[in-house]
Amino acid sequence: MAGDTINDMNITTIASNPAWKDVAANTQMTEKHVQEALELFPDSDILLFPELSLSGFVVDEDVETVAQPLDGSGVRAVLDMAKRYQVAIIAGIIEKVPGEKPANTQFVASPGGEILASYRKNHLYTQSEEPNLYCRGGQLATFEYKGWKCGLSICFDIRFPRLFETYKKAGVECIFSGFNWVEGRNKPAIMEHLVLARAHENQLFFAAVDRNGENAGTKFYGTSVIASPFAENLAVKNGIYAHASISKDDITTLGTNLPLAGSFKESYEI
Repeated sequence: MAGDTINDMNITTIASNPAWKDVAANTQMTEKHVQEALELFPDSDILLFPELSLSGFVVDEDVETVAQPLDGSGVRAVLDMAKRYQVAIIAGIIEKVPGEKPANTQFVASPGGEILASYRKNHLYTQSEEPNLYCRGGQLATFEYKGWKCGLSICFDIRFPRLFETYKKAGVECIFSGFNWVEGRNKPAIMEHLVLARAHENQLFFAAVDRNGENAGTKFYGTSVIASPFAENLAVKNGIYAHASISKDDITTLGTNLPLAGSFKESYEI
């Protein structure tokens, strides 16, 4: 159960291919992926889906139509899945925000069928219409799961190291991040290198997954990274699924050998 304390945690990432603008279809697809992931990796404690996994990456005038509140049908369906399959699920949705533009939101469904945390993307993708169509998140989000303190981020956030330094200072031990990492020069390697760097420089674990397939003419890679504090990609892949068991011992070992406390600076002069 979510309240049990464990030293190890088993993570499975799912590089799904969401149907564009179709929450109902993506809800059905999500359950099929949950079933398949648990058949492949029955010891999974938490399943991570890509950014906007219930909607696809919508960056046109339909964003308002596709948006749902956090108590809408898409989120309720995922909460029900988490409870029936007794596993935590992290998924993404276009969140309807009263009085604001919609938000690019990631949420955590507990095995008890409750929302453990939700996070609105802080850094909107500047090479798209996302900054014009979505509201920017204003804070970070943490949650406790099986004795682990975890944090959330989404895709483009990865390029802003101070965000993850803030999580480190708050005692976060593992970060979960969904991606829609659009095609471009050396992009799969860039994603993996950035995730590994954030994990090592902050001495924590970092699970990240990109969607696969194509969305409105844009291709994606389906990259999965489960990074250790030692900048190792622990992910063992089976098709679109990847799995790793992580241990707090690695955080303790690196923190003892290479202590960071007292070394952070708020600013630098030149």
